[in-house]
Amino acid sequence: MQDGEAASLAAAFALDLASWDEDHPQRRAAVLARYLPDAEVDQLWWDGTGRQRADTALPGRVDRLDDTHVVVDVRVRVTPFVRVTAIVRPLHPPPEHTPAGGAVPAVAPALEAPGWASCAAEWTRLRIPISRNEAGGLVVTLDGSPSRARGTG
Repeated sequence: MQDGEAASLAAAFALDLASWDEDHPQRRAAVLARYLPDAEVDQLWWDGTGRQRADTALPGRVDRLDDTHVVVDVRVRVTPFVRVTAIVRPLHPPPEHTPAGGAVPAVAPALEAPGWASCAAEWTRLRIPISRNEAGGLVVTLDGSPSRARGTG
């Protein structure tokens, strides 16, 4: 397993894992199910409330556990949102959009939504376990569940 290919999958998964929107939980569940088709993903690493958008993932150290298992340390920049009662832009929901050109949906919600205000972005670190399946493809594994890494350094 090449470190780069494991890091790429871990970064994409970390972005989707660290994004959520209580107004549209089905989007997150559908996207995470692509990574983990046999797992219960509705509230994986999320309590089902709030809104958060992960927009940048920087994969770092790849810890090799054996020939087919690694854990990737990923720094993720997230923007948390708070529910607001005052009128803030936008006054309408974001339009529906279907990805084109082979793109697939991500969990990250739109930058603006009625009833939500964004806060300052922050960084968090995740440790994402990756392994090879029987077909030789890379997969995210739950036997070493994604976890927050200690420290920020």
